Amino acid sequence: MKLLVKEAQIIEDINIYLHLYEVHNSYLLLISDQEDMGIGNVTLGNPPTIEGIKTPTASYNFFGLNTKLLSTIIVERASFMLKKPVLLLLFLKSKKKEEEIIKPLISFLNNELNKVIKKMQRVGISK
Repeated sequence: MKLLVKEAQIIEDINIYLHLYEVHNSYLLLISDQEDMGIGNVTLGNPPTIEGIKTPTASYNFFGLNTKLLSTIIVERASFMLKKPVLLLLFLKSKKKEEEIIKPLISFLNNELNKVIKKMQRVGISK
């Protein structure tokens, strides 16, 4: 397991921690408002299966009741951008509403994933 991203950002007065690991032919994405992380919602995202055709990203919520919409959006975005399956562990203890944090959190995620993609392209790994 290789750590690709370990970043934090304040979103709506909450510290959000993002860790992205590369595992065999897939990724593990951990997002939490706690520095020591946690399990929370567990969601798997698969990228589109046919290259060049707009097919939807598939996501599967394994367990967790809170932030189900947010975890689905995050995992579908990550697997689409990385073009590989992504397992997301989203652990948010804060009582902020999803609609308050969704846009800045997705922006934070996009920025970090774009950095990873650019770095991989520089070293010759096409995604």
